[in-house]
Amino acid sequence: MRKVLLIMGLALPLVACVALSAPLAAFKATPTPSPSSTATPTLSPTRPRPSLTAKPTQTPTEFPSATLLPTLTLTPTILFVTPSATPTIPSRLACKLIWQSPGNYISYRPDQAFTVGWKVMNTGFDVWGVGSVVFTYLRGAKMYDSSLVQLKTSVAPGQEVILSVHMRAPRDLTMYTTTWSLRQGDAFFCPVRLSIYVV
Repeated sequence: MRKVLLIMGLALPLVACVALSAPLAAFKATPTPSPSSTATPTLSPTRPRPSLTAKPTQTPTEFPSATLLPTLTLTPTILFVTPSATPTIPSRLACKLIWQSPGNYISYRPDQAFTVGWKVMNTGFDVWGVGSVVFTYLRGAKMYDSSLVQLKTSVAPGQEVILSVHMRAPRDLTMYTTTWSLRQGDAFFCPVRLSIYVV
């Protein structure tokens, strides 16, 4: 029995050595290159080298040159008005209306007769002489019995006179305006007017 145990004790390590040596035999080490071996150059894609010739550049677009226009400078002008030493000379033929009767916008019946009067003052420096100055129709509605009225007396500067005209209202129902004036030769002055309603 001791022999059997002794054989087994010796056989077991042997079996273990054989089992371990089989995998080690299958493993082969790869040889490492020796330092004297030269590296094989690898090819890399070549990059284009920059060209040394200059490429033409675009010419910048020319912009029109700005033309300077002359500027306008405003210089304030101060005017000094000196009062006139001579007074204003009154017109030769002038007047001022003092009153009117009847007033404007009075109502009349169609074909009704009435008299209108204007009191005026001679504010000129000529005398309104009888025969040289007349009171006459100028424009507007023709509501008069006579288109010309003679002065009864001369009117000196500063004096007043009543200018009267006999009139008749027109037949159509509306508003009418008539204008009369003093006249000396071809010169008309001192115009007066009347407006009425015919109802």
